[in-house]
Amino acid sequence: MDLKIKYENGSMIIHLENFLSCHNISKVRKLVKIIRSSFTPECESVIREYIEQEMEQFEPRQKELAKYIVGYTGKVKFCQTQLGNCTANRDRYKRNSDGWKHYNNHVKEFRQELKEMKSLLRSRQSEYDRNIRNKDFYKKVLEIIT
Repeated sequence: MDLKIKYENGSMIIHLENFLSCHNISKVRKLVKIIRSSFTPECESVIREYIEQEMEQFEPRQKELAKYIVGYTGKVKFCQTQLGNCTANRDRYKRNSDGWKHYNNHVKEFRQELKEMKSLLRSRQSEYDRNIRNKDFYKKVLEIIT
């Protein structure tokens, strides 16, 4: 969403998503000050609408991310136990025997799967945390605007 602000000496276009993604509250205060002294004070309501829209999407997004986090946590635990079992079974055999090779292949598979699951879990967890930070920042911006 773009804001076009007109003032005495010219105009500027603000790309709202990019501007708010920097999470700099002092820049938001400066922008509000510029908007209030401009020929287009209605831009303030546009910012408010955008933020309220983002805040409405917060709860459903958090619930969805929480489901993924719980699911991936369970899968990580399952992979860890399977990896432990395969490692224990592999260690019962002599190195490079047929049994050892069989279980070693399973160990490699579970290590790879565990690595992927942990990566997915970290990405969902960081997105969850980022979403919380965004909500807090948007609350501050709404306080400044009102």
